[in-house]
Amino acid sequence: MSVYRNFNQDELDKQYNVRAGIPDFQAIFHRWAKVSEAFRGAHSVKQDLAYGPNEKQSLDFFPAATKGRPLLVFIHGGYWQSLDKSDFSYVAAPYLKRDINVAVVNYRLAPDVGMTEIVRDNREAVAWLYRNACDLGDFDSNRIFVSGHSAGGHLTAILAGTDWADFGAPSDVLKGGCAISGLYDLEPIRLCYLNKVVQLTPGEVAAFSPALHLPKVRLPMILTVGGDESAEYHRLQAEYQSLLEASGFDVSIVEQRGGHHFDAVDLLGDGDGSLAAAVIRMIECA
Repeated sequence: MSVYRNFNQDELDKQYNVRAGIPDFQAIFHRWAKVSEAFRGAHSVKQDLAYGPNEKQSLDFFPAATKGRPLLVFIHGGYWQSLDKSDFSYVAAPYLKRDINVAVVNYRLAPDVGMTEIVRDNREAVAWLYRNACDLGDFDSNRIFVSGHSAGGHLTAILAGTDWADFGAPSDVLKGGCAISGLYDLEPIRLCYLNKVVQLTPGEVAAFSPALHLPKVRLPMILTVGGDESAEYHRLQAEYQSLLEASGFDVSIVEQRGGHHFDAVDLLGDGDGSLAAAVIRMIECA
């Protein structure tokens, strides 16, 4: 029996069960944590800065060498229920080399909170960074960019469609975004195995699906997905790209000929790769 598009339940679950298709995913997670710990030990970083009262409402800030430089915010994935900012310090490497500040954000996770709170946490984190630019090394609060992977790609896109007046920030607080393997429609998430933990409601699907909430201002968007990822991940990106382009947005697609779901985020921290080059170009040209 079909539960979404032409997928039965098992087929739909398989489309979104990225770990099942990556046998060594635990070794990848271990590598991320180890490399990130070493990176923090070798670079200046302000750790666990609180933007809210919960211990998960915190971020790590890697300052650029020069004042007045832009900021790239990174939001981790984990299907809104796992992983941690401490796993992704390494993505800051190519941007610090180009004198670009980097903030890596934590947020509360399901099932402790729902999507409403998760989205609000990330909005609060960006607004906090905007308000505290001077205290964080005097970065340029008029040049904040956001990036994220998987669930973080979803959050990147929904932040781009945020009404920032509700958070004490200007409507154009974000100057560009990079969504990696993003989830731009939450309805298949509500209908697949992931919702046992995420617990999306139909109202949250409508409120927090980026495909239904395009950016409020014209800003460049970079989209990318692993070449070997499931058909659903490729469909979601293609449909979101079409919506953005139909509304006149500048969309850049970074093609990945191969690579699974977790390879895709590694490219953001690869200073020799096309994704990091595209993000740096977006930041320096904005």
